[in-house]
Amino acid sequence: MLTIDADNVIEKFGIEYFRELSTFGALPDEVILKLLHGGTILRLSKGEYIARFDEEASDFQVVLSGKLAYYKRYEGHDVLTRYFRRGEQVGFDLMIGLLHSDGTDVAVEDSLLLNISSQQFYDLHVDHPAEFGIFMVNLARELAREIEMLEDVIGCGTGWEAEASVG
Repeated sequence: MLTIDADNVIEKFGIEYFRELSTFGALPDEVILKLLHGGTILRLSKGEYIARFDEEASDFQVVLSGKLAYYKRYEGHDVLTRYFRRGEQVGFDLMIGLLHSDGTDVAVEDSLLLNISSQQFYDLHVDHPAEFGIFMVNLARELAREIEMLEDVIGCGTGWEAEASVG
């Protein structure tokens, strides 16, 4: 895992690329650049991972490129619960819920992650309150999609669909 300079990443992709990421949707360039420069950009090669167990979440990540698999630790086993793709956030639910991390993020392919600390998140609220509201809507929308996806998984696991189609 390497820390990458924000200016190099911005030069490589261009600001238009970041505008299209769902987490940054409708944010002005100034705020996107502030997030990129104020955060830490990490490069994970395929197979590299970040394991966090019993740590209080004090940050979250935005997948700038690539794909991650998330394995939740459950009763001593690591269970694949979902994939995170370009533009999606990882760990916002833990940070905002003041929860402890209990899982491992594994790069399925070479990936770039933007780490946003709780302090940077708070500073955005103070310095750019209107844009912070947009950012929160983007994050909440993604959490809603994640809940919907997990509800589908739970629903499929009940066998309801098979029973309903029989009768």
